[in-house]
Amino acid sequence: MRRVSLQRIVVPVFTFFCGILFSSLFNQNQISESSSVSEIKHESLRGEEEGNVDLLILIVSAPFNTEKRAAVRETWLSHRLDLSASISLKGEHCTLTNSTKNHSEAEKVEYEDLIFLDMKEEYSSLADKVLRMFEVAAESYEFDFVMKVDDDTFINPYLLDNELKKPMYKNPLLYWGFFDGRAPVLKQGKWAEVSYDLCDRYIPYALGGGYGLGWRLVKHIARSADMLKLYKNEDVSVGTWLAGVQVTRVHDERFDTEWQSRGCLNNFLVMQNRNPDEMRELWSRISGGKQLCKQEKVVRKSYAYNWELPPSQCCVR
Repeated sequence: MRRVSLQRIVVPVFTFFCGILFSSLFNQNQISESSSVSEIKHESLRGEEEGNVDLLILIVSAPFNTEKRAAVRETWLSHRLDLSASISLKGEHCTLTNSTKNHSEAEKVEYEDLIFLDMKEEYSSLADKVLRMFEVAAESYEFDFVMKVDDDTFINPYLLDNELKKPMYKNPLLYWGFFDGRAPVLKQGKWAEVSYDLCDRYIPYALGGGYGLGWRLVKHIARSADMLKLYKNEDVSVGTWLAGVQVTRVHDERFDTEWQSRGCLNNFLVMQNRNPDEMRELWSRISGGKQLCKQEKVVRKSYAYNWELPPSQCCVR
């Protein structure tokens, strides 16, 4: 049993191939007026109350995606943003041009929340990146729940706040997102998994544009890191790593996280494939008290996941 009592704190974390960006969302009534960014140290995140969070958000980005990160900061990530904390990791810059490195350094100085990891900038490193994210999270925080999203993903924080008040999201074994169980293992192209030999279809997994994990699952993955096989697709990897674990899988159609957007519905909670202008428009609407969508539309049908059928028959649109 966990011995700490978690506070209502949300911590979002940008991570990318050459770095990790940490920033913290705190409620003003939980931090004294004398607190400052410089007073929040890495050591305070190891088991003390300041490091106890209900929700930790991991956002995968890339060194060159400064505009996307800016849009995320300006929109849904600004919800209850009060303080930011800088957390240091050992590691060197990956190979970048001087211009990109200088821009990254400037971003670090401005937001005090940018950290570099020595990783190669390519898609095939993504599973390793997410695994490192989980290791850092498990080492640095005590949390109830983790959400992993991409830097082109928009979250409706008002809906998320309401959702996380429900008892289900205190389940430490929860695996929450939009699942697929009948996807064939690709052997050619960008997403090819040449070494995936477990089955002719991927083990059921939540699509990587956005998914949530209870704290025990994250810490299990982190503890097992040196034994886990890395596949090219990080979402496929996470689903495979959890295949033999006691997991509560929850398929949620409010996650618009497939490779192609299904459109816009006002109850959407997580929306992938949104450019910075679209993020700003969505945020302008919901932060102003309006509905999420200017006009609801369905461009691609959704599906309910039938867990009582074999995975190959799980998902009929």
